[in-house]
Amino acid sequence: MPSPSRPHRSRTRPVLRRWYVALTVLSLMLPAILHSWGATGVYWSKVDVVFYPPSGAAAGNPLRADAQATVRYAAMVERLVNGEQGNAAPGTTRANLYGTGIRNGYVVYIPSSGGQWQNSFDRSAITVEVVAERKDDVGRILTGIVDRIQTTAAERQAAIGVIPRSYITTSLSPGAPEISYQPAKPVYAASALAALALGLAVAAAVVADRLALRKGRPRSSARPAANAVPDQTQVPVLTTPASGRTVRSHWPAGTGLRRRRVRVPSAWTAAAHPRRQS
Repeated sequence: MPSPSRPHRSRTRPVLRRWYVALTVLSLMLPAILHSWGATGVYWSKVDVVFYPPSGAAAGNPLRADAQATVRYAAMVERLVNGEQGNAAPGTTRANLYGTGIRNGYVVYIPSSGGQWQNSFDRSAITVEVVAERKDDVGRILTGIVDRIQTTAAERQAAIGVIPRSYITTSLSPGAPEISYQPAKPVYAASALAALALGLAVAAAVVADRLALRKGRPRSSARPAANAVPDQTQVPVLTTPASGRTVRSHWPAGTGLRRRRVRVPSAWTAAAHPRRQS
């Protein structure tokens, strides 16, 4: 009965034979593990620029009557701001900007209440998220983007001749954006990278061992085996001579078998040559 530890040994043997391959992979991953262990947190802030329909007279503003028109106007302003700033709107996601791995950057988008397969924009608001390694940089970038959104929203209405009392107005939510520090989790990051490095090291050692064995296999198969069983189709059939009862069997060369004598009974000789016996 095979021992239960044999499969474990068979898996570890390639790693032990190609230990230098595994050590090379681990040494290449070591700087990334050390860098993740010393990672620091970032500063992050988030604010919504909400668009409100005008509360004044209806004359002079064709966007006031329809609530969805306010959402579409907010979407137009968002595209203009992203186009001028050279920033692309992200896909629908519930993760914060700092959770995506970005340490310095910002994002401007229309919040969607839909799911993964379909967007649903029911809020006339533009969300701004800023993340940076320094707190002052977060406040400066956030203020500049918010001012740009409000200025663009007012300029576009003035360009089409909307009277000031019928403007679509904007406000911030919350009114005073808070800048918070998001600490890093180096233990989780380093553990994940260490597990990844170990898996890559084992896989590289196994692949290298298989390639080495496959490369050396044709050389070993070309040598004839000492205990090889001869092909029975190539062995000559023994015949009984008429002059004697002892025959010699000559096997083909290279089979590893010796010449031997076979004693043939007299009854076989008589059956093979009935005329000589008579």
